[in-house]
Amino acid sequence: MKFRRQIARTMVIALSYSQFGFAADLSPGKWKAEDKTRVETLAQKIWPTRDRVVEGQLGLISGTVSPVAVHAGMEALKQGGTAADAAATVALTQVTTALGSYSSYAGILQLLYYEAKTGKVYSLNAGYHSYLNETDPKTIPVSDVGLASLAGKLPEGPVPEGRKTLVPGFMAGIEAMHQRFGHLRFQELFQPAIWYAENGVTVSPLLASYFQTREKHLSRTEEGRQFIHQAGNHLPQAGDRFVQTELAKTLRSVSKDGAKYMYTGAWGRQFVSVVQREGGKATLEDMKRYQPVWEEPLSTSFLGNTVFAPGVSGGGGYQVLEALNLLEELKVDQKGPYWKDPQAFRSLSLVMQLVFLDSYAPQLIHPAGMKFSAKDRATKAYAKTMAPMLEALPGDTPSSDAPHHSDAIVVIDRWGNIAALGHTIYTAIWGTTGIVVGGIPVPDSGGLLQAQLATLKPGESIPNVEVPILVLKGAKPVMATAGIGRSLIPETVRLLLGTLGNRVDAPTLMAAPPLLVNSSFTLRPGETYLSKAPVVPEGAYTADFLKNLEFSGMKVEQVSRRQVLESKGTVVVGMVDPETGTRRSMETTTVLSFAEAY
Repeated sequence: MKFRRQIARTMVIALSYSQFGFAADLSPGKWKAEDKTRVETLAQKIWPTRDRVVEGQLGLISGTVSPVAVHAGMEALKQGGTAADAAATVALTQVTTALGSYSSYAGILQLLYYEAKTGKVYSLNAGYHSYLNETDPKTIPVSDVGLASLAGKLPEGPVPEGRKTLVPGFMAGIEAMHQRFGHLRFQELFQPAIWYAENGVTVSPLLASYFQTREKHLSRTEEGRQFIHQAGNHLPQAGDRFVQTELAKTLRSVSKDGAKYMYTGAWGRQFVSVVQREGGKATLEDMKRYQPVWEEPLSTSFLGNTVFAPGVSGGGGYQVLEALNLLEELKVDQKGPYWKDPQAFRSLSLVMQLVFLDSYAPQLIHPAGMKFSAKDRATKAYAKTMAPMLEALPGDTPSSDAPHHSDAIVVIDRWGNIAALGHTIYTAIWGTTGIVVGGIPVPDSGGLLQAQLATLKPGESIPNVEVPILVLKGAKPVMATAGIGRSLIPETVRLLLGTLGNRVDAPTLMAAPPLLVNSSFTLRPGETYLSKAPVVPEGAYTADFLKNLEFSGMKVEQVSRRQVLESKGTVVVGMVDPETGTRRSMETTTVLSFAEAY
C-alpha cells in the first residue's frame, strides 16, 4: 500500500507542471520531415489554402502569419510545455521567420494568461519605455510610414533616427511570462528561432516585396546594409535563403544569460551606443531600470460572460470593454448579425465611433463638467450615460492609431491554461531607422508616438496598444482572442459580439466583412475623421443593405480590396467547449492566421 502511494505521488509530480523544467528538443532539425515541409510550404503561400475548423482535446495554437512558428509552439506543447512555453516559442519563432520586419525582438508584448489551477487571469504589460533624457518629445521627427499626413509633416534633410527609438519590452516580457508560468527550460524555447536564424529562412514573395519597398530605410546605415545582404544578393528575392548569423549569436546569448543580455548585457550596451550615435537619448540607466508590469486585468460582464482585457497600464483594453458595455446597453445582441441587419451595423459603427472619440478627443462628446477616468470607461454606469449621445457626435477628431504591425497568438494547453498574447513594433515594416544591433532591426516607434510621449514624464512607460482578450462563462474559460492591425479593436469587438451575442459560429464570423477604422483612410476635401462615412469593403454588402443604411441616415464609403488589406485587423481565436473540453479554432483563406491542435 505504501509502495503504491509512492508510485502515485511520483506520477502526480511527473504529470504536473511545476517550476522544475525537463529536457525537450524543439529544434526543427528533429521535426517530422512531412510536418516541416508542410509548414514551410504554407509560409510561402502567405494565406491558408482552405477554410477549415481545427480542433483537439489536449492542445491548440492559433497564430498570425507564420505557420512555421505555430508548429514550433505545437512541438512545445507536445513535449510537456505549458501555454506560456508554447506562446513564447511561437513569438520568438515568428520574429525570426519574419526577418524582424513586422515584429521584432526590439518591440513590445502584451499578455493575458488564464491559470487553470487557480482559476485566475493575469495581465502582463511589456510595453515601450521612454528615455529619461528625452525631455522634448514633440520634436521627435515624424516617421515615414506611408500615411505621413495622419501623423504630421515629414522632416526635410538629415534626421536623427535614434530619437525615434524606445526601450523595448519584448524579451523582458517573454522571460517574465516563462518565469511565472513556464515548465520547459528557457533555452529550449529559443531552439526553433535559432535554428531558422542559422539555417536560413526561405524568402517568401511577401518578404521580398518588403525589401523592395523598405530598402532605402534599411540601407541608411552600414549595419542595415549588412542585414539586407544576408541572402547573398544586393536585395533578397523570393526563394533566396536568408541566413541571420548575428541574430543567432544574440539569441543564443539571451537563451543562456536571460533577458538581461538585452538590457544590461552586451546587446544593451551596443544598443545605447548606436542609438546615441544616431542622435538618440538612450542611456544604460534607461535599459537597467526597465521592468515589465504584472497587474490586475480589467473586466466587465457581457451577456452572462466575464470579459477580461489588459490592465490599467494598457490602452486598448478600455476601448474593447467600453464598446461591449455600450452594445449591451443598446441591446444590439437582440438584432441580427451586423452584416445582415443594417440597424445592427449602424449601432455597431456608432459605438466604435464613440469609443475612438473617447480615446482621442473626449472633450468633443462629454457634457461640460463631466469627469471620468480611463477606468470608468469600462463600467456599465458609463455606458448607460453615454449611450444616448450616440446620435449626436459633434466636431472633429484627429487620427486614431497610426499603422503598426504585429503578431498575435492564442494557446490552450493540456491542463487548461490559456495564453492570449500580442507583440508589435507599432510602426511600418522595419521602421525607418536603419539601426540594426546584434542582427535585430530596431524600429522607429517613437516617431509615431510624439503626442503620447508628451503627456508622460521622461522614462515612463507608454500605454500598450495590444488587446488580447479572455472570456469566462462562470468559472470556465470559453474563448480567447488576440489581434493585430490598424482595425484590431473593431475586429475584436465584432467577433465577441457575434460569438457571445448573436451565437454565430466562428468560421462564419471569421469570413464576415471586416470592420474598419475610418481614420486609416485618406480624407477627401472638406471631410473630417468624424464626418467621414463608415468605410466598408467594396462588394461586401448588397445594394438593398446599403440603401436601408442610407434610409437610416448613414451613408458608407466602399473601398478596394487592397485598401482593406492595408487597413483591416486580424484576430486569432481559441475556443473551449465548457462541457467536453474540446479546443477549437479555424482557418480561412481571407485571414492571415494558422492553427494546429492535437
